[in-house]
This record gives sequence, structure tokens and C-alpha cells, in this order.
Amino acid sequence: MRRLGSSLLHQLTFSHLLVALLLSLGLGGVVLASVWSQARASERRLLESSAALAGERVASELRRLEETRNGLARAMAQRRVVGSLEDILWLQQVLSYTDVDRIEVFSDLSRVVEAYAFLPGGSPSLQTPWFPPHPQVAALLQDGKPVTWVQWPEGGDPSVKAARRIAATTGSATYVVVTVALRPSWLAALPPGVGGSLLVRGQRALSWPAGNPGSSGLLPRLRMQQSIVRLDDDTPLGLELEASGVFLEQALGPALRGGALLALASLVLALLLGHSFARRLLAPLEDLLEGTAAMARGHLTVRLPVRRQDELGALTREFNRMADEIRTTYLGVISTLAEVVEAKSHYTREHIERVERLAMATAKVLEERGWARWSSHQKFILSVASILHDVGKIAIGNDILNKPGPLSSSERQEILSHPEVGGNIVERMGKLERAAEIIRACHEHFDGSGYPRGLKGDQIPLEARIILAVDAFDAMTQVRPYSQARPLQEAIAELRAEAGKQFDPVVVEALIEVVQREAQGQPLSSHNSSGFYRSLSEDSGETQITGL
Repeated sequence: MRRLGSSLLHQLTFSHLLVALLLSLGLGGVVLASVWSQARASERRLLESSAALAGERVASELRRLEETRNGLARAMAQRRVVGSLEDILWLQQVLSYTDVDRIEVFSDLSRVVEAYAFLPGGSPSLQTPWFPPHPQVAALLQDGKPVTWVQWPEGGDPSVKAARRIAATTGSATYVVVTVALRPSWLAALPPGVGGSLLVRGQRALSWPAGNPGSSGLLPRLRMQQSIVRLDDDTPLGLELEASGVFLEQALGPALRGGALLALASLVLALLLGHSFARRLLAPLEDLLEGTAAMARGHLTVRLPVRRQDELGALTREFNRMADEIRTTYLGVISTLAEVVEAKSHYTREHIERVERLAMATAKVLEERGWARWSSHQKFILSVASILHDVGKIAIGNDILNKPGPLSSSERQEILSHPEVGGNIVERMGKLERAAEIIRACHEHFDGSGYPRGLKGDQIPLEARIILAVDAFDAMTQVRPYSQARPLQEAIAELRAEAGKQFDPVVVEALIEVVQREAQGQPLSSHNSSGFYRSLSEDSGETQITGL
């Protein structure tokens, strides 16, 4: 391994600084979020208590207005109000000891007498039109029920009115109406740091402090709305309160200063520790270590992408050159073994190529249907096993392999031994243990009636089940020393008849789809999906293979 240069050391040191900065920012974000949450919680509690206090104050003013109305109605029931000077003076006297702005008395549809304070009761916008325009209020009044409603004429001042029919012995209906203008003093109970508005029908009727400007500055203020009461004309009265943000501003200042100090301390610590640990924290070597381990496990398709142009990049290229040499050596051995098997007879040479081609195409169909998933290494092993599935026949004489007549018992035993012999040959090559296991199982039947170990079902490797079906199909459709070729449809019928017995039913259906595609002139598979059989005569070049 070449010595790492200073550039990598600087990069690793910078990575430590970056990690420290990110951790500081993350921790600072958590602290700020906590401070923000606590400050907001304090402001929320302040607003809730303020809303309760202001709501009670407004409700108290409404109760006082209604009590004044009820008291006047009882007093007027004992006297006859006709609009005389004496009546006016009496009403003015009532105004002096009640907290209302206007008193009006109506007989049927006419105003009999009125009295009002100079300000604001003298405002024309506080004068009561009779009957009240709201039909529900008018109906309640006619029924003798006490009513309360809001009058807010366009361009005028909002006011609350309370009216009641006076119980009198005369035949005409007499009503008393008391009016109070909405006053900012109703919200004067709000504590410092809280501003508010009284809402009438969702609109601000008055504010405290006067001219409350609302949100300002960089930090948004906390607001809340609360309903107080709904009057007889269905007008809702509510509150909109706003915190000044004092809690938040006071809390965030120290938090920001502490976060800055924490980030600075973290960066200094990372700079000191990062330089000493940089040589040991060579994270970019992880790919090389993983690739080396994969090669040791027999993943001959490993080839690492070159992502750097420094020393690690040169080391990666050296690893790929070594991997190419190992792969070329194994491919050469596989090629040699295949040629030895091919030399046994003309039939075997052609048979090997067809089995490998059909096996890889069947594996592709299984993947298309979602029945299997194949990595490039698994495809390579399937290709090797397909090529060398008959390599054990090297130990069998040509007179037995090409014998046209029935085999004797000893000859049959010699034929049955070739899967074990082939598996032993491939296993001795090293790194192809999986291929050797597949070759030993290439003649195991799905129902357990095969040889040499009598495996059944899922005990048989999927690759071996594929090769068994493909090998049998090729044997049925080709001329052999002791049999004639069968038509395609007859061979397909035979495969289906043996599905679940000799062959895996899933593999049979995938193989049938492959041969039907081939019969229709469709390509069986792409070149890069068939393992490494075709690469025996191709240059590997700079193609990146990452089949881990």
C-alpha cells in the first residue's frame, strides 16, 4: 500500500472540523428549540391568565349594564314617564350614579324621553333606532324578555345596549334602553407586556394599550383569541391578546451567545483531535477492504469504481488490476475444463453452449416474474455451473458416453458418479465452492428420486433445478447416440408432465417461456446478463463490476 500524502490528511482533518461544526449546529438547534419552547410556554401561560382576567372584566361590565337596566325598569314601573322636565331631570340624576352613557324610554314606537352624558353619550351613533333592527331582539322585547345587543353603525362608535319592557298598568307598551359605549378601560386589567383588542363580530372594536401596533421586529409575537359571550342578537364578543415577546427576547440572547461559544469550543477541539486521529480514520479505504474481503469469499466479479485521483485512486486501480488477473486465471481454467469436456464428443461441445444459454435466460425470466433475484456473482456462478455441469464425464470413457445401446449395471454406476466427480474437480479450483455444490445437485429430482444424495424440493439449490430442467429439455430436443430429437411441443408437454416430480414447477414454466420466445424469434437475454461464459473470448476492459 502506497504511503498516504498530505492531501488526504488535510481532507480527513477538514472532515473532523465539518462533523464538529454540524454537531455544534445540531446541539445549538436543540438548545434554541428548548429555549424557544420554554419562552413560548411562559408567554402562553401569561396570555391565558390575561385572557381570563380580561374576559371576567368585560363580563362584569355587561352584568353591571344589565343590572342598571333591570333597576331602571323596576323604578319606572312605580312612576309614569311622560317626557316631562321632571322625567328628564330624574334620568339625569340616574346617570350621575350609574356607569352608563345614555338612557332612553320608548312608548310603543316613539321615544318619550332620553338623557345622556355629554361625552360620549351625546354622540348620534349611540342613539337607539326603534324597534331594534335585529328581528330576534325585537321579538324578545315584545315578549317582555330582557335583551342585550351591540350597535355599531357604519362610521360610528360601537356600543352595547340593554333593553327591557316596563311593567305598567297603562295599555301602551313602554321600554327602557340603557347604552354604554365600548371603552378601552375594559381591557385596562391586562398586565404589562400584553396587548389586546375587544372583538365584535370578529372585528377590533377597541384596543389596549391604545393604538396597539401589533407584531413588529424579527421575532413573531404569540397571539391567542378567546370568546367571551354571545349576545341576544347573536353578536359574539371575544378577545385577541398578543404577548410583547419580552420573554422570548430575554431568553434567546443568552442562548445564542452560549451556542456561539459551544460551536467555537467544538471547532477548536475537533482541530486538535482531528489532526492526531486523521491517519487512523481512513474511511475512504473501506471500499478497498470490503472488495478484498469479497474476493477472498470467492466473489470473482468484484471490480471497484475509481472515484479519486490521489493515492487511494492509484491503490484502487492496482486492486482492480489484481482482481482482473485473478478473474482471468479462473476464466482460463474454466475455459480449459470446458474444452476438455467438449473434446469428449461433438454432441457434448454443442450441448454445453445450449445449456448455459438456456439456463441464463431461464434465470432472467424467473427474475422478471419476481420469483428470484440474482446478483452478478450469482449469475457468474450459475454460468460456471452450467458450463461445467458435465465436467465429471472427463473420468468416463468415450465408449460409455457414446454407447448407442443400453448400459450395463457397472457402466450405469460410472455414469451416476459423474456429478460427485465434477463437484470435486470444481471445488479443488478454490473460490467456486458454490458452483461445485450446484454441480453435485444437477441430477437431484424435485420429488427426491434423483441422485447422488436424494435431495428434494428446496433442499436442491435453485441453480441446480434450473440446470436439470434445461439439460433434460436439450436432451429431448437434440439427436443423441441412443435417441431421436422430439418436436418442441412434445418436449414442452414432457416438461409439464414431470413438473413436481423430476422438475421444479416454477422453473418449468420459466423455461417454457424461454423456449417459446426463442421459437418466436425473440432474443433470450442480453449479453451482460449471462454471467461470464461469453466473456471467455472478450476483453474485460474498464467495465465496472460491483457484484458483491
